[in-house]
Amino acid sequence: VAPRYSPAPASGSRPAASWPNAQPGYQKQQGEVYRQLLQTPAPMQKPKAPEPQEPALAANSQSFGRVLTIVHSDCALLERDGNISLLSLPVAERWLRQAQLTPGEVPVCAQPLLIPLRLKVSGEEKSALEKAQSALAELGIDFQSDAQHVTIRAVPLPLRQQNLQILIPELIGYLAKQSVFEPGNIAQWIARNLMSEHAQWSMAQAITLLADVERLCPQLVKTPPGGLLQSVDLHPAIKALKDE
Repeated sequence: VAPRYSPAPASGSRPAASWPNAQPGYQKQQGEVYRQLLQTPAPMQKPKAPEPQEPALAANSQSFGRVLTIVHSDCALLERDGNISLLSLPVAERWLRQAQLTPGEVPVCAQPLLIPLRLKVSGEEKSALEKAQSALAELGIDFQSDAQHVTIRAVPLPLRQQNLQILIPELIGYLAKQSVFEPGNIAQWIARNLMSEHAQWSMAQAITLLADVERLCPQLVKTPPGGLLQSVDLHPAIKALKDE
C-alpha cells in the first residue's frame, strides 16, 4: 500500500514549490515588479479649480442684503456688508403695490371680476367718478355707472385679493374730495389703504417681496424712505459681552 504522505526531503535538497505549476524564479520576478511599482512616481493630479461661488446678496449695491430671520412677525432682520438692519415688511409691501399700480408707458392691466361689484353712489360721488374715469382706467379700474349706481367690472392684480366692498367705497369717498385726478396720486392712496396679504410673514415670503422691491423700486435701496429701514447698532451688546 502506498504511503499516505510523501517522505520529507533529505537535508540540503531543493524545497518543493509552494503550489502546483509554480515556475522557478517566480517570487523573485514578482519582487522586482513590486519594487519598480514602489519607485514609480504617482501621476500628478491637476489641482481642482475652485468652484465658483455665488456672489453674496449683500455685495450687490441694488440689494437690501441677506434675510437672516423674521422678527415680531412683520419685520425682516437683514445683513449687508457686516451691518445689521431691520426692515418693515408691510411698508416694503406698500411701496411695491404702489409701483405695481402706477402706470408706465402702458396702462396697468385690468383683471375682470368674476362677480362685478355694484354700489349705490350719490350725485357728488358719481360726478367725481366720471371725472376720474380716464385716470382710473390707467390704473386698471374699469367701471360702468347709471343713475344711482356704479358697477366695478375690473381691477388691477394687486386689488384682486382685497375686500373690494370696503376698499372701493373708501376710494370713491377719497375721489369725491379731490379736484385733480392724477393716476400717481390715486395709486399712492390705494397702496396705502391696501390690507397686507400676510399677517405672519415667513422667510420665503420676505425674500420674494424684497426681490420684487429691488427690481421694481431700486431707488428704495439707495435712499430708503422713513419707516422702511432701520439700522441696528450692535456695539453696545458687543461692549457688554467684552466687559463681562
